Amino acid sequence: MPRLTDFHGLRFYGLDCTLHSPQPLSLRGYYGGLLRGILGHALFRGNCVYPEPHCVECALRSGCPYPQVFKPHLLPDADDRLPPYLLHHWKPLPTGLRFSLLLINPALAYAENWLRQLDRFLPELELGGQRGVRLHEVHDLASGQRVFHESRFVPGAQLNPLQPALPDDKPITVQLLTPLVSKHQHPDPLWGALRTRLQRLVNAYGDGQPLAPPGTAPWRVVAARLRPQTITQGLDSRRRIHGLCGELELAELTPLGAHLLAAGSYLHAGGEATLGFGRYRWQAPSEFSPHR
Repeated sequence: MPRLTDFHGLRFYGLDCTLHSPQPLSLRGYYGGLLRGILGHALFRGNCVYPEPHCVECALRSGCPYPQVFKPHLLPDADDRLPPYLLHHWKPLPTGLRFSLLLINPALAYAENWLRQLDRFLPELELGGQRGVRLHEVHDLASGQRVFHESRFVPGAQLNPLQPALPDDKPITVQLLTPLVSKHQHPDPLWGALRTRLQRLVNAYGDGQPLAPPGTAPWRVVAARLRPQTITQGLDSRRRIHGLCGELELAELTPLGAHLLAAGSYLHAGGEATLGFGRYRWQAPSEFSPHR
């Protein structure tokens, strides 16, 4: 199956992380808020010299992983920049949790730092009613190669760019695996949400070229089976996020549409992608595509 090897200068990499807990975790609700919270806590605790973020006036901000990766809107002249990371997938385990963290271009330089801080500070946090949860191992999502195991990096291991599968011009079904969050009001909510997110990422981290005009979508919607869904951001948060779940049947897919759908299968569509929203996969007529 053909793969997308270049998308306007964007390169994205995946960390497939497994957390191990002494006892089964009693977690409820949407995991995206919980995971982003522990990731942000570890990155902040391990790098910031202040008890609270002061990135706007901090002289160390240009080299600090926390604002560069996690909170770029705190940097001068970057208030509209999307973070170069996102949560892509998670799965509860009998004694732990597995999730994938995707890093875009500049965030790759901070991957080792992030894993070291997560390994160091995660056991101090209360997770699912217990402490002592630790980062057990990390694999490269592209190759499956183990890069980190029990507090040690594997010598010679490296991260490889992800190359998502390209759909062909046959009819496909797009399944929304997490709610699609978008301000676009249109019978085809995926097109506007996908185009806007990818364009912002290309502007910030790619070649800055326009992806497509905002008019007609590069596919035709045959059927839309969508329903609204409201998610509470985290167990201790009152913030509620509204999105759409369900699926879309698409036909007459153009080469541009195939490239956008392939890139979005890892980079997501719409808003709140750092919480894992906007994840989808496309289904060919006979079988699911191999990307995850």
